[in-house]
Amino acid sequence: MFLQAFVFLEKAPVYECEDPITKEWVTEDCEPHKGLNFCEDTPDHKVTWRVDWDSPFSLHNMIEQINYYCADDIMIGLLGASFLMGIVIGCSTLTRLGDVHGRRPIYMLGIVMHLFFMCGILIVTIDWICFILVFIFGMSVTARYYVGYTFNIEMQPKSHYVLVSTTQFVFESLTYLFICNYFWLVSDNWKLLQIPNFFFMITGLIFLSQMPESPRFLISTRKF
Repeated sequence: MFLQAFVFLEKAPVYECEDPITKEWVTEDCEPHKGLNFCEDTPDHKVTWRVDWDSPFSLHNMIEQINYYCADDIMIGLLGASFLMGIVIGCSTLTRLGDVHGRRPIYMLGIVMHLFFMCGILIVTIDWICFILVFIFGMSVTARYYVGYTFNIEMQPKSHYVLVSTTQFVFESLTYLFICNYFWLVSDNWKLLQIPNFFFMITGLIFLSQMPESPRFLISTRKF
């Protein structure tokens, strides 16, 4: 669920700046590094600013958590870049391990990595630690989504392949809709959204620990 909400977690809020003449709070041209640049805090250029929490476009997310209000766009972009780098490294390592050591242990590893990531990302306030955690998250995606998807398919009768795949993608689409409605109608705090994330991950880990290895993998490696 964190993956579907990721785009909201690095979204900049709406800012308000105090007009030096009228003393009114304005949102027009109130942006870091642009217009009324409140990040340029010098004696000749000092702008009083705040986040407009009344705006539906302002969210309590990672920008607030690691205090990236005045960070350059490239630093914010590094969040997404760390995630993608994790996927690249994970595809060249974890996915291959799924073909060598089995789908089930790598799938379980991905879930454990994700739980570790979630515990860290909820409390982290230092940017470089956040980048490392997001990198680990990207690696966990390859184990959970790629190896895990293969495991789920191989555990089904061949006649159910299409049904299982379609059902998975339908629920993933519904998750996107749920997250959008959550931020729109329920709360602007992303941390509450992780309660069902923890629940489903822990439940999945418990069930997965009781399941056997993929029969197709065992046959292909002559371990059956």
